[in-house]
Amino acid sequence: MSVYLSFAQVYRDTSLNIFPNEATLKQAFVEALKEELKRSPCNSYVVEHMLLPVLDETLKGKRPDIRVSNLVIEIEPPGAGLDIGRQQLHDYMNRLYMQVDGRVNVLGMVTDGINAELWVKSGNIVKILLSGDMPSVATQAIQLLCSNKIPVVTPEDLVRLFGV
Repeated sequence: MSVYLSFAQVYRDTSLNIFPNEATLKQAFVEALKEELKRSPCNSYVVEHMLLPVLDETLKGKRPDIRVSNLVIEIEPPGAGLDIGRQQLHDYMNRLYMQVDGRVNVLGMVTDGINAELWVKSGNIVKILLSGDMPSVATQAIQLLCSNKIPVVTPEDLVRLFGV
């Protein structure tokens, strides 16, 4: 299996039908996300000690595919479209927003490796911020995540960051 260094590589291989299923697309996306975060304007300590460890974990059950601080990412099967994933994403965003008692806005991205959407939940409103090709939307999602202080939204995030 290839190592993915960028969202553009994942997009290319999704376009070429390289990924047989959602699990392989998710693995490639996570690899690319790790590399993109390392090059992002995010604080390098936070990336290394809080964000990357989250990406190393396998999320199971009724959870989003990926959650990095207040950013939830839902991966759909390659090229399948965003309709089903969008509703799942909104459910995950609403749950996380309630979990943090509305203290922080929740960002959400849904992608099928080709197309993507970036959403934000603030108060009772969930609104779309950006729609387009996956590399562009994913890059903007990281920029938005890193443009403010990255919030510690769950006790698990705190443990990862400080090791307590």
